[in-house]
Order: sequence, then structure tokens, then C-alpha cells
Amino acid sequence: MGGVGKTTLLQKINNEFAERKQFDLVIFVVVSKDLNIKSIQNQIGEKLGISWRQETEIHKRGSDIFKMLHNKKALLLLDDIWEGIDLETIGVSKNTIQITESKIVFTTRSQQVCGFMEADKRIKIECLDEDQAWSLFKQKVKQEALSCHPDVPEVARKVAKECRGLPLALIAIGRTMSSKTDLQQWQYALHTLQESASQFS
Repeated sequence: MGGVGKTTLLQKINNEFAERKQFDLVIFVVVSKDLNIKSIQNQIGEKLGISWRQETEIHKRGSDIFKMLHNKKALLLLDDIWEGIDLETIGVSKNTIQITESKIVFTTRSQQVCGFMEADKRIKIECLDEDQAWSLFKQKVKQEALSCHPDVPEVARKVAKECRGLPLALIAIGRTMSSKTDLQQWQYALHTLQESASQFS
């Protein structure tokens, strides 16, 4: 689901392998909901040192990418895929991937996309358990806000619980609450979260 940490993990993989030099190229591409092949090609092209005029056709761009990648061991990271992507159209050949021992890692919210992309391995990212969630929330809130009133820690735990273990929610709400040093503000935040939670699946 959104906010569970898929992009954060992919960025960590990107940074780790950029340092390791295990691949000739590490390419991070943001795909997003409105699939735009030219945008994907532009992001890959930028890493390969290729640029095209806006009107350059997709197949010409794909051919240029293919030529640049055909003898390189690459790690291609595709973030936030909402529908299946034809890699060959982009210029990424499945044959070349096997021969060069290149790898493709992608994030998606959809099992169907995993099927279309013929994923060899699927890893489901779960939300944090209650203890992990509380620990992350406390990091973002800071002790000053938590110790402003004896009842705040208990309310704060309930606020964290309302985030349902979702890292993005815990971080965003934790940062917001770090400046709240009044019990009523904490109680209001809890009430607001409890009221609005029913509006989301």
C-alpha cells in the first residue's frame, strides 16, 4: 500500500549499489501513475549520457538505449509502477539482461503488475508492528513534546496506533506533533485521527 516504504527501500538499494560498484550502471527511474514511456526513456538516457529532442520517436530512443546497454551490467530500479511496462519498447532487452547478468527491481502496489512484469521474486512489504511503530513515532516527536504533560505519552501511543503501522503516516504525524506541547492539542489530534480514519480503507 501507499506509504509503507517501497520508495524508501528502493532508494536505499540505489545508494548501496551506487557505492558498491557491483554494476556498471545503477539507474533509478520514477514511473508513477500516468505511464509515460518517453519520460522513462529520458531518465534512463540521462544516466547513459543520451538526450533526444522532444519529437524523437519512442522506437528510436529505445534503439539508442539498447545499443548503450547491450554490453553493460546494469541495475535498473523502477519505482511506483501502476501498470505493466513493455521493457523492450523502452530499449531494455530481456536477452541482454540475462547475458550481462543485469537486474531489474521495481515497486508496485499491484500483484497484477508483478504478473505482467514476470517478476522472479516478490517481496510484500508489511506495515510496522506496534512496538516498531511506537519507536518510529517517538523518534519523530522528540522527548520534549512527550514530556510536556504526564498524560501525553498515553495519548501519544493512541495517536501512533491510529497510524496503523504505516511509516509515512507515523513520520508525518510525528513531525507535526513534535511542536505540540499541550495535552489538549494531543487530545484534539487523536480525536481528529479517530474521526477521519473511517473515511479511508
